[in-house]
Amino acid sequence: MCFSAEASFGAGTILSMVGIVTMKKVQEPAQLAFAAIPLFFGVQQITEGFVWISLSQNTNAFMQQVAVYWYMFFSHIVWPFWVPFSVLLFEKEQKRKNILFGIFSLALLLCASEVYNIATYGVRARIDGHHIQYIIGFPKIFITVSDIIYPLVTLVPCFISSYKKMRLFSAVLMLSVIIAELFYKQWRISVWCFFAAALSVVVYFILKKLPENKKMVTTV
Repeated sequence: MCFSAEASFGAGTILSMVGIVTMKKVQEPAQLAFAAIPLFFGVQQITEGFVWISLSQNTNAFMQQVAVYWYMFFSHIVWPFWVPFSVLLFEKEQKRKNILFGIFSLALLLCASEVYNIATYGVRARIDGHHIQYIIGFPKIFITVSDIIYPLVTLVPCFISSYKKMRLFSAVLMLSVIIAELFYKQWRISVWCFFAAALSVVVYFILKKLPENKKMVTTV
């Protein structure tokens, strides 16, 4: 959350509770990964609460390093992996599953590259006004490639899915990315997750309305 430690902890707690409720909505194990998205967002927001505390108190330098890297684990590794993975598990049509598996394979390559770059070049953070800025030293070519592949593996799977309401998840996600890029570019790694609450509500809505989604869509 881009305002304060208290806001991050508060949002994280609420999102975690939404996540637990959402996970209770699953009707089969294959839906569990998608249902866990709000809970993961909650944990990520709580993590950023610790980033705020560590940046505000110089005596917590060790906690700062752990918190920053844990937050980056979610933003750069968990999400490009988990979104295509959860949609792949959710899907029942074999042709669509084959396409989703291809996207998921690309996501795995991206995540492996992110792990390498984070470990090699490191990440640091600082408080900039009412936001946290995460400063990464990755090679420019990788940042450019990542800026292309990351949206592809997180946005496209929901549009491929045979469940109509998955499009809503991608639409909200796309809107959040555009707003963060246009108005909060310097702090987008942090600010983008501000929209986690909206995405979490969408996940809950999709699972709550699942019975009417069981009719497969024959056209995209």
